Amino acid sequence: MKIIKPLFFLFAIVFSINILAQENNKKEEIKLTILVKDGEGNPVPGAIILLDDVNQKRLTNAAGYFKIKLDKAPKIIAAFSQALGIKKVAYKNNDNIIINIIPNLDTSEIVVKDLNYKDDNTIQFRNIYDYLRGKVSGVYITANNGITIRGYKPGNNRPMFILNDNQVDEATFANIVPTTIKSIQVYKGTETSIFGARGVNGVIKVTTL
Repeated sequence: MKIIKPLFFLFAIVFSINILAQENNKKEEIKLTILVKDGEGNPVPGAIILLDDVNQKRLTNAAGYFKIKLDKAPKIIAAFSQALGIKKVAYKNNDNIIINIIPNLDTSEIVVKDLNYKDDNTIQFRNIYDYLRGKVSGVYITANNGITIRGYKPGNNRPMFILNDNQVDEATFANIVPTTIKSIQVYKGTETSIFGARGVNGVIKVTTL
């Protein structure tokens, strides 16, 4: 009997710890329901949702809804519609969020992060990747020349490439000769909306001589 009582109390303690751990894990999970509407209150289907500038890959459904489970609360939630533009809202611990995208409401937020520069020593770089590596803020390039712009998931989202005001594929971008570069602009976050849905993963714009 003396042995059974300590075992019983030990079991009770372990059981209580497991219950508390499960409750804590439940508290960490965040379930968001986002409804995107236009200025007249109509649902916006096919809108892109970005959490802290990270594209969530899925779109709002036919009724304008988007649902997601998260382990960590986002700071900023954005909804982007190619027809209407983009709207950002701060997350305030509300699991049901309505985002109204009103055209031209957020034009002040669409600011180009102009990182123009001209380098007189471009001859030392073997290719465009070497030229950009560690030089442009927010642009990360792997050893295999994979490009990620800050705010987007590494390895999953390639940025949009523009050469002399024309969209190009990465093969064309890779063949840019560093000595011909006049300037480079990098667009990150909400300002990419000026390029439409194509720019949701960030944009690298190169102008050559």
